[in-house]
Amino acid sequence: MFCPNCGADLTEQNQSFCSKCGSEIEAHLETPQLRTERPRQVSTNTLQFPPESTSVPIYQPNSVKKEKGESNPYSTKCLNFAILSIVFTIIGAVINIGGIIFSMISRFGNAQIDFGFLPRMMIISVLSIIGLIFGIMSRVIGKKAGELEPLNAVEKFGSVLAIFGIIINAIALVVILILGSIWIL
Repeated sequence: MFCPNCGADLTEQNQSFCSKCGSEIEAHLETPQLRTERPRQVSTNTLQFPPESTSVPIYQPNSVKKEKGESNPYSTKCLNFAILSIVFTIIGAVINIGGIIFSMISRFGNAQIDFGFLPRMMIISVLSIIGLIFGIMSRVIGKKAGELEPLNAVEKFGSVLAIFGIIINAIALVVILILGSIWIL
């Protein structure tokens, strides 16, 4: 005997409920019957969805993009921090070159005071660390600008300058560490 609702095979002849779907079985259904399909209800909704599949839908977050013509504060901050990163690198280079020139002049006897190698390296290392921090901050803000603002030249230029500032400041720190270790030895 079969369940009239789901078509499952009933295990007992006098079974009152189907073990698969739980529908009530009437007592007069003792002869095997063919499975009949129930007519599907047609929805009034015109949208038809594809049958369920085993694939997992991909979720892509929608970020809110600003319209063109609006101000881009994250792009501007990205560019400003990148410029500051480069400025701190240039200040460190000017101090280093000025110190080298000043020490060369003092060797010829024209100057009385030499600033010294170690204080100059400490100042340059602090400036390089600050420049490195500004470069990293510029990249973080540039990433946020890419998510929240339309693609623009200010953000692109700021990102390029930030990468340039990070590389130059990192190289300056490595050179300072090498020169400092040589000077100490």
